Amino acid sequence: MTGDFKLSATLRGHEEDVRAVVFPSRQHIFSASRDNTVRNWSLTSPKPPLYDDTIALQGSHWFNGVAYSPPSEQHPEGLVAAGGKETFVFVKRVGQPPEEDPHRLLIGHAGNITCLAFSERGSKIISGGWDNQVFVWDVEAGNVTAELKGHEGPVWGVLVYDERLVLTACADKMIRVFDINGKSLATIKGHTDVVRSFCKLPSGHWSGAAFASAGNDEVIRLWTLEGTPMGELDGHTAYIYSLAVLPNGDIVSSSEDRTVRIWRDGKSIQTITHPAISIWTVAACPETGDIASGASDKIIRVFSRDPERQADPESIKSFEESNQMYAIPAETAAQGLPFEKENLPGPEALQTQIGERDGQQLFVRENDGSVTAHLWSVSTSQWDLVGTVVSGEGSGTSKKTFEGKEYDYVFDIDIEDGKPALKLPYNLSENAWDAARKFLDRNELPFEYYEQVANWVTENTRGARLTQGGPTADTQRSTPARDPMGTERRYKPGDGGPTSPYKQRKIPQTSYQDILEGNAQNAVTKIIDSSKHLLEAGQIKKESTIDRREAEVLQKLVDQIHNSPRDPHPSEEQVDALTEVATKWPTASRVPGVALLARLAVAPAFVQVTSTDEKETIVKVTAAGGLFLPKQPTANNAVHALRLFVNLFATESGRFIMDGSFDLALNLARPFSSEPESLAQFKALATLYLNYAVLLTSQALPIDSQSRQARAGVLLADIGAVLECESQYAGDGETLFRTLCALGTLLTLGNEFRQSVKMGVSGSLHFIRSKPAAQLANVQEVLQEIKDELK
Repeated sequence: MTGDFKLSATLRGHEEDVRAVVFPSRQHIFSASRDNTVRNWSLTSPKPPLYDDTIALQGSHWFNGVAYSPPSEQHPEGLVAAGGKETFVFVKRVGQPPEEDPHRLLIGHAGNITCLAFSERGSKIISGGWDNQVFVWDVEAGNVTAELKGHEGPVWGVLVYDERLVLTACADKMIRVFDINGKSLATIKGHTDVVRSFCKLPSGHWSGAAFASAGNDEVIRLWTLEGTPMGELDGHTAYIYSLAVLPNGDIVSSSEDRTVRIWRDGKSIQTITHPAISIWTVAACPETGDIASGASDKIIRVFSRDPERQADPESIKSFEESNQMYAIPAETAAQGLPFEKENLPGPEALQTQIGERDGQQLFVRENDGSVTAHLWSVSTSQWDLVGTVVSGEGSGTSKKTFEGKEYDYVFDIDIEDGKPALKLPYNLSENAWDAARKFLDRNELPFEYYEQVANWVTENTRGARLTQGGPTADTQRSTPARDPMGTERRYKPGDGGPTSPYKQRKIPQTSYQDILEGNAQNAVTKIIDSSKHLLEAGQIKKESTIDRREAEVLQKLVDQIHNSPRDPHPSEEQVDALTEVATKWPTASRVPGVALLARLAVAPAFVQVTSTDEKETIVKVTAAGGLFLPKQPTANNAVHALRLFVNLFATESGRFIMDGSFDLALNLARPFSSEPESLAQFKALATLYLNYAVLLTSQALPIDSQSRQARAGVLLADIGAVLECESQYAGDGETLFRTLCALGTLLTLGNEFRQSVKMGVSGSLHFIRSKPAAQLANVQEVLQEIKDELK
């Protein structure tokens, strides 16, 4: 079929943004959403196409990525995999009820998972995430077979090119080519901003390229596998989120500019506008050549070139009308420039002007004074109405001004106590997540605030609607009379979410920090599932398995942690079972056991059940168990072991243990101070040093001044190694801040100590001047306090 795509089906069921879609056959579509579900849409009627959805996977948090592996002898219905905020890769058999445990639960990432892909034969899964990590997993064994290293930012896309090659798209603007066994083969430079997505191009493609890539620089770039640029496709006016390729070689793209575009011979041949802000994902069906899009309006839409698979005329007309009625703020339409409608052409331009390319935009001043937006369609040689421009210049006092531009809202965001609020401008036409990202980038703030800021903006603009005069009076939230961002109600990241522990930004720090992360249910499920498979594979002995009784007591632990996160009252039986997993199982399978021990370490009873007369302390147990050995199959054993040490500082008995284990603990952690293996590992290390600094400056510490200063000198040397580290993780702002807080806290031990370490401290501080994170406001504040201490 060579005609235009037209609406085929509208799939409603998700309750939040649809972030990822795969379209493996005419019978099935799989989608992942921010509503914490993955859905399987099954074709129930071909003419017109109708789909029925079932929940394939129900998570505790939102999903970003989904992948599909076709039926095999081992899995006759195929497999679906998904990942997101929970940091686990879920693998389920297609058709398996959502309440059943996943076929596999792959634990290794330390941050939000953004992208997934199965290998060609379906035996492996490749996953990437915000933690800068890309793992290759063996599906059946459940372990990491390779890590694709070298990324200096979040990984947004992976492409399995063939049985051997894997490509990654990274926020550091690079494309990387790897052997699936982990060997780095090439790094491709060319994008000027974050790279987000790929598609593999068929052999003999009109471009001569092997694959296409796209991202925040709004351009689709065509490449050979060696990195030779073969052309650019220019036409989108906002971030490009997703790419796909049709059986005939046409490239399909989706963007923040409300469109899905189809490209052939270097040009856009069709632009499909959507009544939604963000078109997060697009997928092509290899059987039919139909395409499916997922958007911020919670809807999946299928489009087809085949009249037999197109929707009825009424549905198509309704879709077109929803686009025509879409309200476009003037600031968005004019891309931030003053929108002067008196200079726009009248409606006659729709007949007299001819577009130069598909998707070209034209604004028209209608006879009633309103302004409409139109896109040129190459296939029909006409201008298609795509919305009405609202709230333009002269819209009155409803707009707020920021840096010379008008916005629906200008929010005040408090990041630091005692500092002026930072401004976050926002238009209702924007995606809250994109506005949050831009806010963090503009103010050089830690990415940890991303979700909190975005959710807060969404909540505080919920119900607002666009009209000719801007947001309606009853929902206008930024007028002085009703401003919830006023002096008493400014938003601070952490409100309604995990609290940032560093709001005072002062030294000395006096409070111990803990790190409580991870999903207990998923960890317990993984342990129980792995126990059976490891025994069958002969990798553990019978006495090291989780028997029925232990499975029951571990399952109870989930509720204990949920009901009382900081004091879950662990029993000796529970801790003994987890310790067996964490120290006796194969190295790559220990992660969930160590993670749960770290969660339990904040409980007063934890030390009691791990440090009885008959047992070594938990510090010695983890040391003997090899959890701190560098270059393990997974860096996360050390991540969670470090977090365990960090969390022991939460109780007096735990601090007693860490005090007595000072030399041992630092010796175990020291290799990671100069050669960290992950960002999560580096942050945990910095937090451990901070807690030890607080302990050493505490008046309750029962050691003499000389011993205190000797220990402080040892700790200061390790802190210096972190500050002088040249690893890719050393530029993280939060890690740098925690490390400096530890250093500054130690400097308060007294003038004699300060003078003895002054030269060494000054040398370490010299190393951080070139790091971008050194310019962050909180880092600058601590640096100034440190300089004051050294005077």
